[in-house]
Amino acid sequence: MNESRVLKIAISVAVFLSIFIIVFYATTTTHPIGEKYKSLSELGGPFTLETKEGPFSLSDIEGKVGVVYFGFLSCTEACPASIGVVQAAYKQLSDDERNGVQFLFISVDPDRDSLEDLYDFGDYYDNDLLALTGTQEQIDKVSSDYGVFFELTDLEGSALGYTVDHSSRFYMIDKQGKLFTTMSHSTTPSELAARIKQLQNRESTSS
Repeated sequence: MNESRVLKIAISVAVFLSIFIIVFYATTTTHPIGEKYKSLSELGGPFTLETKEGPFSLSDIEGKVGVVYFGFLSCTEACPASIGVVQAAYKQLSDDERNGVQFLFISVDPDRDSLEDLYDFGDYYDNDLLALTGTQEQIDKVSSDYGVFFELTDLEGSALGYTVDHSSRFYMIDKQGKLFTTMSHSTTPSELAARIKQLQNRESTSS
């Protein structure tokens, strides 16, 4: 085998390994590439945030499966697409299964997303979605607990003033209120529906 062919093979292998590492990282980490990685066992935990109707705690849905998503109302891409996935997944559930799951939308933009606007946002989805927020300190805490990355980015010349870059994942909470797994925003409705059913049928485990 000549030297040129060996070099080409070595380059091909290096490229393949690089792509594999990037894909593996992107599909397992809860942060965009470049952010500090947290393993699943380090994530999750109880939280209490606010709704128009008063405080809401994760423990309020104990006995149900929770699907948690972090976003903001002015989001024009990842958030609407992810909510669309949830809506389509719900259509694959029976009435009993739908009654046994709660979708929680946590706003990472508390300065702009008022409790009134979040209530109207959730009401639009016929109570399938409960929208929450809190003080900046509360949002920073729950985001850190769940490994969510977000940062404000200025939009020069835009009436919005800024947007929020954020990681986009579904955080799957089991019936005991513990984080079971996360799912990429590229998850299909069928995959999400299957995971919801799996968690609903999963036997309770001791902590």
